Amino acid sequence: MNLPLCYFGNPILREKAKPVTTFDTELEKLGNDMIATMREEAGIGLAGPQIGKSLRIFTMEVPPEMDEDEKGQPHNPGLESPLVVVNPEIEIVGDDEEEMEEGCLSIPEVRGKVTRPFAIKLRYQNVKGEEKALALQGLAARCVQHETDHLNGVLFIDYLSSVKKMSIKGKLKRIKQNYG
Repeated sequence: MNLPLCYFGNPILREKAKPVTTFDTELEKLGNDMIATMREEAGIGLAGPQIGKSLRIFTMEVPPEMDEDEKGQPHNPGLESPLVVVNPEIEIVGDDEEEMEEGCLSIPEVRGKVTRPFAIKLRYQNVKGEEKALALQGLAARCVQHETDHLNGVLFIDYLSSVKKMSIKGKLKRIKQNYG
């Protein structure tokens, strides 16, 4: 089932999501519905607040061809995809950072360059409540950081320069009017 999206201007996008404490078939269904919605919307990640759920859950599915180094080698070989992440905790690994253009399903038609750590360790639970850990780099690491930001009420536009923020002000106003 595809779920309706929440767009820029919706207050839930600025709230800190609550930890998931109940691991049941309902949570598993939510994860599956979020995957279906993410795919329908052509996204690589989707967080609970984006579908009106103040829960620390997100889905991600990074296409393999987008998760390669300059030599065509996978950054994250064997990464389960799609992935449902519950109650994530991130640890930054190393000092390497990468600037890349980001977008967001909740802020359509707005993109901007964001600098983020290149490599992270992710600790999380799956929909059954089992503890998991992954070392990630590149786009998968960026996606986890972007979606975890959603769970903390932070949007990618918060990282943009003041000049870029001014340039998208009109688009943000239109999103609030058209989707609000």
